[in-house]
Amino acid sequence: MTALNEHDLAEAGRRLGHDIHTRTRWERQGGWPDAVCEGLDAAAHARLPRATPDRFVRKWLQLRLGAWRRGRIVDDEVTPDLLRALDVTHCPVTRAALTHGEHRDSDWSIDRLNNDAAYAASNLAVMSVRANRAKGARGFDEVLLLAGLPHATAGLAPREWLRLAALMLGPAFATRHLAAPALPLCAPLPCRSTRLALQQIQRLLTLQARRPDGKNRLVRDFRPACRTERAVLRLRTLADAVHEGLKRLPAEAECWDVWLQPGLMPALQAWREALDAPGWACAAQIAGQLAGARRETAQRLQAWRLPSRGYHAAPAPVQRQRVVTQAP
Repeated sequence: MTALNEHDLAEAGRRLGHDIHTRTRWERQGGWPDAVCEGLDAAAHARLPRATPDRFVRKWLQLRLGAWRRGRIVDDEVTPDLLRALDVTHCPVTRAALTHGEHRDSDWSIDRLNNDAAYAASNLAVMSVRANRAKGARGFDEVLLLAGLPHATAGLAPREWLRLAALMLGPAFATRHLAAPALPLCAPLPCRSTRLALQQIQRLLTLQARRPDGKNRLVRDFRPACRTERAVLRLRTLADAVHEGLKRLPAEAECWDVWLQPGLMPALQAWREALDAPGWACAAQIAGQLAGARRETAQRLQAWRLPSRGYHAAPAPVQRQRVVTQAP
């Protein structure tokens, strides 16, 4: 760990201690790190006013304390307001109703979708403790593999693993989107998470194609991306398939289950393949505009601290020894 990173880590601890004192009425805990206690003591000495936290402030501080203990970076954009925006009533993986502060598997938790990145606004999702614990340190490839097994693993059924894979897809391929597989969008994406163009298109179709006017409007919106009549025909076929699929869903199903129906993903892929490179780029741009999305850039991804895998200090490089063989 470099001196700069040691300073950054200590400063993050002091800021956390300051916020614990001013944003809560918590008493000092014996196991808190020294840097956190320094910040808390400084705020107490200054007689700064204190507040009573809501659950978003409590979760924000708990998240930062846990991240600090592991040397993980929490970006400044991660705030109680962000957690409030990310909040959902049901786990997107298990679909069970979320509880709060009950020390149960159904309690809400905040998870980094890309484990090799920091706590950043576009890398976070709310899910149940059960889903978070099952995911653990697993990366996207392993999660997708578990989704293809015929049995449950670590407490999640294959379909639940597939929902988790859908959540992880954008963050996992944020820097290499051309290598990303096409997955059914069988779970709602977090409001701020990185999402791929294909996912953005799936989301728009899911939310707008149930009504005939919404379906027809999307066909008109994406028409400029279609350079051939073949592409236009496949776009209409896709929109009609989603429209009919949504009408066929059982009452207890969620709208995202439409992409699990036979024929939906092949119809999406057929339209994608009918577009040339400029046409697909146009479709991606249209989808972003319709969704009000911001384009992910290298500058924005700096908040993920990918070179250090989200830690305050980059892991020490492995020293490889050269083996020199001498002739006898």
